[in-house]
Amino acid sequence: MACPKHAPQTGENCPRRWNAAGFLPFRLEVLTPVFVGTGEELSPLDYVIRKEGREHVLYLADCAGWLQAHAADPAIGAALAEGDMLRLRRLLTEQLDEKLYGQARLPFTLPATAQELQKRITDPRSNSKAEILPLPRSAVSGCAFLPGSSLKGALLTPLIDHLDNRRTAGQGDLRSATAAFRSGYTEALKKMFGDIGNHAMQALKVADIPLAPQATGIVAAREVRRAADPNKPGTPKPPCEALLPLADGSLLPYGSLHLDCRSGQPAVELPGGEVLPWQRIGQLCNAFYGMRFLREWQTFYALPHLERVRQALQPIRARLERLDPAREWLVRVGRYSHLECMTVSRNAPEHKKGYGKTRTLADDTLPFGWVILHFCQTEEYEAGTRAVREAAATAQHTREQRRRAQEETLRDALQQQRLQQEAAARMRAAAEEERLRREQEAAAREARLAGLSPQERAIAALSLPDADDQTAQTLFQQLDALEAPLQRQAAEALKAFWQASGKWQGKQLSKKQKEKVARIRSLLGE
Repeated sequence: MACPKHAPQTGENCPRRWNAAGFLPFRLEVLTPVFVGTGEELSPLDYVIRKEGREHVLYLADCAGWLQAHAADPAIGAALAEGDMLRLRRLLTEQLDEKLYGQARLPFTLPATAQELQKRITDPRSNSKAEILPLPRSAVSGCAFLPGSSLKGALLTPLIDHLDNRRTAGQGDLRSATAAFRSGYTEALKKMFGDIGNHAMQALKVADIPLAPQATGIVAAREVRRAADPNKPGTPKPPCEALLPLADGSLLPYGSLHLDCRSGQPAVELPGGEVLPWQRIGQLCNAFYGMRFLREWQTFYALPHLERVRQALQPIRARLERLDPAREWLVRVGRYSHLECMTVSRNAPEHKKGYGKTRTLADDTLPFGWVILHFCQTEEYEAGTRAVREAAATAQHTREQRRRAQEETLRDALQQQRLQQEAAARMRAAAEEERLRREQEAAAREARLAGLSPQERAIAALSLPDADDQTAQTLFQQLDALEAPLQRQAAEALKAFWQASGKWQGKQLSKKQKEKVARIRSLLGE
């Protein structure tokens, strides 16, 4: 049976209705760093670290583009040929130009985190992976985003907790359902929300939240124990990229919920016809997460060895005391939110090893994941999301400009290399041509000399390129032994040689040379 167009109706046979009334925009107020993992780790072949003034910055790097542009570098080629990735990552961190190959700029919140990573990369004796955990990033803009699925999961947990707490003894809660039979948990949730084909939470759509380029940074994830025991350090964790609390000049992140309105208001309709308006979902979130914030405060941050964390959380606790229940929802989202915030009250894994004994903090100072959804007017949402898009577009345009400049530089370098190679080839061809010419001339001279008498060869040798003063002296000493015609030829050859060498006339001539010139002149009748 079809639903009337405007009359609110509910039930499985009535199609869901998403309209403007169910569009609920919000501003995301980040209280503590938020990290949502991607399941991937970035190695030092994916990033470089630079010190810019007093700030340490991580640049996500286009390693493939850098390798392509520097393929002719012998050191890089050798590292690739030998499969020496440790050496290659040191070359990358030493040589990569982040202005050309940097794809995102992420500041470190603590210099020590950057210094420790850099030490692991550059130390030739280190084989540390030096990995970081990134936020998901848009393939189009290159900017990080907070997945809507993560936020939807954080909104669903308080609702499951609420429904589980209402179940009667005869129904059994999730703990007893799970203990009774293996599929009991799934069956219990099916009774709460319906089957996969008509699940109640299909009524809620949560959009990904785009983040401005400067909204995230690299933080250290450090595990601390409730029991202060220096001999039991926390489990080591890689640094991670996190959405940071608002800094001066940062753009606020904005997101949106979109709820089904077939009941006449934005709501989640449960099996059996119960309707949970969106305001009720907010009440459940504030109660669920507010209680867990205070419990964590009391069981962890009130301890003496965590005083610094307690001091850092004081302003946040004061902010939660001013929470506006009509338009603000407290939520904990992302990784390191801890089991208490991801588990219903009556299904806590009490026997899990280590459960409730540790907390993972950002830079040893703040817990992860606390945010407030501050619902706002559509105009504010549109202006905020537009500002984030424009910032992302500007960053992308800058990267594209640098990439085009890089490509032009590479093309110019390749063109210059081709021109140099062509010039070198022409020079080699000319040199080869000159060598062949000289060989041919030498062969022709040898052929001519072969047909001459020894006296004639001595005269002809003086006109050869390799003739020297000793050649001239030898011929001069043979003059008296030559017949008249050859004697004159020898005299002419000596005259030409000495004129060419500057020994025919002039005050600088030695006495002996003057005598030789006089003899030649007399033979030539001069």
